[in-house]
Amino acid sequence: MRNIRNSARLGLGEKSAGLLVGYLLSEVFGRAADLSGERANFSVAELRRLALVDGETLARTVGSLDWGVVVGAIPRIPDVPRPQVVNQIMEAFPRTPDRGTRFVNLAGPSGIGKSSAAALYISACADQYDVIAWINCETASSLYSDFQRALQALVPSSGQGGKFSSPEDLQHEIQLTLGRFPGRWLIVLDNALSLREVEPWVPKTSRGDIILTTINSAAPAGSAHVVTVSTMEREQSIELLRRRLQLTEGESVLWRPATQRMAEELGDWPLALELGAGYLVGCGYGIENSDVYIDALRTRAISDHDSIPAGYPQTLAAALNMCIDKLEQRIKGGTDKTPDISAVATHLLIMSAFLGSHQIPAHLLLATALSNTEEEEHLGPLIVSPDIVRLGEVLRELFQFSLVKNDLPLPAPQEDKFTEATRTISVNSVTQEIIRMRVAGHPDLPSSIDRLVGHVERWLRTSSEFGMAERVQTIQSHAELLLTHAEAAHVRSERVALLCGNLAGPYQLLGDACRAERLLKRELEILHEVAPDNETLISQTRFMLAHMYLYSNCDSERPHIPGLETTYDEAVKHLEYVLYVSRGWVETYPKAAIKFAADIRAILRRGTIKLNGLTELNSLAEAFSDLESRLPESNYSRDLGLIVKAEERIREGRFGVAESHCREVLRNNPVGWPNAEARRLLTESLARQGKWAEARKEVNFWKTDPAAPSLFRESILDLIRNVGQACAEAIVAGDSRALPIMYELVSWPDLDSFLHLGSPGDQRVIELLRQICDDISSQQ
Repeated sequence: MRNIRNSARLGLGEKSAGLLVGYLLSEVFGRAADLSGERANFSVAELRRLALVDGETLARTVGSLDWGVVVGAIPRIPDVPRPQVVNQIMEAFPRTPDRGTRFVNLAGPSGIGKSSAAALYISACADQYDVIAWINCETASSLYSDFQRALQALVPSSGQGGKFSSPEDLQHEIQLTLGRFPGRWLIVLDNALSLREVEPWVPKTSRGDIILTTINSAAPAGSAHVVTVSTMEREQSIELLRRRLQLTEGESVLWRPATQRMAEELGDWPLALELGAGYLVGCGYGIENSDVYIDALRTRAISDHDSIPAGYPQTLAAALNMCIDKLEQRIKGGTDKTPDISAVATHLLIMSAFLGSHQIPAHLLLATALSNTEEEEHLGPLIVSPDIVRLGEVLRELFQFSLVKNDLPLPAPQEDKFTEATRTISVNSVTQEIIRMRVAGHPDLPSSIDRLVGHVERWLRTSSEFGMAERVQTIQSHAELLLTHAEAAHVRSERVALLCGNLAGPYQLLGDACRAERLLKRELEILHEVAPDNETLISQTRFMLAHMYLYSNCDSERPHIPGLETTYDEAVKHLEYVLYVSRGWVETYPKAAIKFAADIRAILRRGTIKLNGLTELNSLAEAFSDLESRLPESNYSRDLGLIVKAEERIREGRFGVAESHCREVLRNNPVGWPNAEARRLLTESLARQGKWAEARKEVNFWKTDPAAPSLFRESILDLIRNVGQACAEAIVAGDSRALPIMYELVSWPDLDSFLHLGSPGDQRVIELLRQICDDISSQQ
């Protein structure tokens, strides 16, 4: 089999080797079982023909692949193989029945090809694994969210695993799941600091392999097999240049001395080779101009001596800076109506250096480059009209010089999945570092960073308001790094404060209340320093801090959150401040006053909030109710009132009226918590009326559509508990149509990752629903 496939240059293992072997075994046994003897004649020629079926055709015919799907943002598989690296990984991971977790540490500087080597290994050996997960370790947020996705791939049914409320609990759950997983798995931990950082995530005994990519070659390797990724071999460098310069076979022979000199001058460094080829292509030059480029590169390398990070060749910084220089030389001016494409591309590239290296929203960067798009009245993400400038043209400028790459699109609703608004790019981390060194000390840098902060805040806030959890986690990672760079550049502004607050909200909703509290306190500190008169932002921040205290200490159905620092007296003072400011807004800013009054009244008068003996909070509840009664009704307060009425009608058994209230709220297109609550109560009212098809449609929307308010985990728990109870009661009464919805509910994605947010009663009911489903399944 292997000889036949290799002779045809198809290989064995890159597509569907396991399926192919299984198919041929089945064919052999089928022919052997033919008693008539008509099919028992199996010629070598026919075997050869069947063995050469391509993997995609086989997978399409059988309907599956013979290994698990890759979870995470795996980079593009390189078109120039590097067998000297991949073979070392293969040697460290021999096929064996042993149950010890095996580690390979790919060490080397950024831009040397560590991630590409891991991707090449996956391409060559994917058929050996049942599940493959790619984890981005660039920030704590990306590490946490990628491991959550990996857990869902390992346990798709979410029917097992513990409840966790912190990274430590998730680590424990990952260890348990990987340790008992019956198949073989591979996890790539990309951009990790050291093995010590990631060891708590994986079990000591399992049927799994770990590939770690790190720039820290001096970090203790422990039990890991260290593979040092160095420069490309000379023939590989020449092949890369041939492909990027699009030389034919004849041209590559003719110009081999030139490509060899260019590879030598660029130190066989993959990123430098990409930049060098990109420079020639971007300038419209051919390989015949390589000597001119090399002379310029040597001159630039001498002047760039101080602008290269330690451990990198001087020609790498020179190659990058020459590409940026050429980009800047193309700038010919421009106006607000017709911006210069090269100028916009240059600014976009510089701003990308202050965000994460993967999945950077391209339109976010484009908006920061155009001064005429700052519209204060429009609070959402600014998507630049193609009438002003076409994003594709701007990116083409950067692609020509190999400065950026396309990346996976942002999660989006089905109808928006292929729009440019979801387009993202990636930038190599060493490219980002060199760019930051290049612009350090520029007088316009603080204002540019502040402007970028404003746009990131827009994207994060809008994703949070709509409850799009996957998109929030992507933008969170960029926001965390941007705040670090803003602090290093001494940028403290209202925008920075606002970004802190909008980072805190998702963390609170996802269960990390302590991190949310730290961000809110940082927001308050910055506001008192730079905008002490901004009563709106200060009130919002103090309201959220008080809300977290009430949630942790006064809600009878929610567990106390250890580690929160806000005290009872501080919570009271926060609410007293909000009350004082809101009273002053009755005439000048009534919409803001009614929103605060409605929110606080709804929290303090919630049935699960116990204020017995808490005189100050009881007085505040009465004061906010009085304030609300004296203010005109707004769309927001009306929606909250309808939600309260819908809950009351459900308790009274008037499910049709409750459905009507919920649909009225949703017709107003609310965002955030009102949207989540209206959808939850609508689904429950439909289930209580036996409208199972409509109820299931709502459940599937919550589960599968990226636009669903999946960030509001408490609303999801209430949905699963209440609709699940309605399903159970209907099944007991003999209505089997409710069973598919109950299965959908108990198999909710990542349910175990946020089940701890519910009360002990919620957890008991959901576990009981799971048990009922298991019992019914076992009887069928």
